[in-house]
Amino acid sequence: MRIGVYQEPVHTDGRGFDTYGPFARFIGEMARHFEEVVVFAPVTDQPTYFSGCPLDGRNVRVVPLPFFMTHAGAMRHAGRIASAFRRHSRDLDAFYCRSTAPLAHLLWWFTRKRAVPFVYYFASDPFEVLRRSPKYRGAYRFFARLAYTADFQIQKYIMRRNYSFTSGEAICRRLRKYTANIEPVMDSSLLPEDYYPREDCCRAIPVRLLYVGGLRPGKGLEVMLEVLRRLRQEGREVVLDLVGDGPLRQSLSDQAEVLGISPWVFFRGFMVMGPALNECYNAADIFLLPSVSEGSPRVVLEALAHSLPVVATPVGNIPELLDDGRRGVIVPVGDPCAVADGIARIMDDSVFRRTCIRDGYEFARSHGVDAYAGRIAEKIRQLVDSKRR
Repeated sequence: MRIGVYQEPVHTDGRGFDTYGPFARFIGEMARHFEEVVVFAPVTDQPTYFSGCPLDGRNVRVVPLPFFMTHAGAMRHAGRIASAFRRHSRDLDAFYCRSTAPLAHLLWWFTRKRAVPFVYYFASDPFEVLRRSPKYRGAYRFFARLAYTADFQIQKYIMRRNYSFTSGEAICRRLRKYTANIEPVMDSSLLPEDYYPREDCCRAIPVRLLYVGGLRPGKGLEVMLEVLRRLRQEGREVVLDLVGDGPLRQSLSDQAEVLGISPWVFFRGFMVMGPALNECYNAADIFLLPSVSEGSPRVVLEALAHSLPVVATPVGNIPELLDDGRRGVIVPVGDPCAVADGIARIMDDSVFRRTCIRDGYEFARSHGVDAYAGRIAEKIRQLVDSKRR
């Protein structure tokens, strides 16, 4: 059985292909379940944030598409993308496609007559992202919402005739009004070496706060620096590690200088998934993600796997990941006082802290990438067998 996947961009050095860790791990796991995995992906040879992990499975094949990062960019290459879809989809048995992948409906169009299963994956609620994210403002937000509303009408048509997955129960509940052929899964990239059991944290000085992700608007990074200042003023020995890179790197450094906290803010740079990143998780005491907007942030599950209490906002499926505050602290968006209080609670309440560590670790242990990809692969095989009959 051969499956096509259209989900993320890919980098090439001219000899092979690589991409960012979670996607590479997902493809590697799917390759264990199928004879061949054909990855349709926009490809670039320029340095980028989504590189570092090879797509080198013997039964993994990449179909390069013209490079784009937005729907508008994809439209400029629509003819060449459609040609690649048509040429390389003829003999595939099923397709797995991220809902926000541009022009995905063309891939479905070329396979509809063969009644090939076309499985959508909704990692987030795009309407919530459009409403919350600072990226979408003014006229841009209006036209982006208009474009996605039109695209979603096509998606609903395809969803009702096929099957869909969502990252978490909350998005699934919203989409069930359009189709019954849908179920939630827990998006994960965790391998056995990513787990780090411990009974407690926050016992050494200083207490290390950790953020992992892009240094870009919408992640609550300015809030984190203000929180660090407040905690230091209260006499708490805390430091902040920022793992990642992005357009806010310099402005965050400048803000730390103005707030007088530069000696306790450490910019660790971008890290590929693996030993170095795991060491950062293992050395931390509390994980922070006070985002304005999220879909299904894998970093929260990664933090739980490393036995870290989490302080985060109730956006995307974070409430589900944290069991509505029983596996961590959920705080309002844009409220430094609440974030500081949440960190203080974890530091001071050892019973609550150990409960977060224990329950979070157990939750993460049951949601590795094998379970995530395995459920999707199982359902795709059922759909293919059903269509063949």
